[in-house]
Amino acid sequence: MKTNENTFNLNSILEVILDSTDNDGLIFIPKNSEIHIIIENYFGKIVISEIKIKNIEDQLSLSKDMLESSLPLLDLKHLDRYLFKQLSDRASFNYSPYNYFPNYDFSVFEKGRRPSEIDWAMFATLYIFACNVLPESIKVGLSLAKELRVSEENLKKFIKKIPENIFRKTGHLESRGGNLTFDAEELIKNNLNEEDKKDFDENPYLKFHSGSDLA
Repeated sequence: MKTNENTFNLNSILEVILDSTDNDGLIFIPKNSEIHIIIENYFGKIVISEIKIKNIEDQLSLSKDMLESSLPLLDLKHLDRYLFKQLSDRASFNYSPYNYFPNYDFSVFEKGRRPSEIDWAMFATLYIFACNVLPESIKVGLSLAKELRVSEENLKKFIKKIPENIFRKTGHLESRGGNLTFDAEELIKNNLNEEDKKDFDENPYLKFHSGSDLA
């Protein structure tokens, strides 16, 4: 994967070039083809704003028939997951969407203590954030469990235990979706510093998710 920059910070725009050497099971790009992509770090989410397919002529030059026969082999169904995987590599960009979530100590869940109301509210908004920013082919429960250093089974139990005055789950437990209540929003803002409070108000991924894709 070739990029025009070595960082991918908030609001960054990154130009990415992929070719057949990047085929890893998640994507497939035929030889003599390049995929030119423009992505943006939008509140922690990798947003693909442009995709172009470029055909590279070899020394003999690609014929029209060769070109038309190779393009159907192109497979970018999991491009979002591929980009997430590459950008998350600690040896390269070391990107994590959770870096753009308001600072909060979630150790109460890891240590098995009884969460307070604000703990539940912050956990709920973290879950909503993950539902919004993670690629659809990545399991939210597994990703959050790793982030909070708990088992996936316990993570699901926590979701079920969020008080109704804090969070309303939509869909079944295995699907993404849910909304913070107004009271939860006010509770969170009352417990954040001014900078994080501003970020909470501006971030479109912290209060609700109405999709139904698998978690």
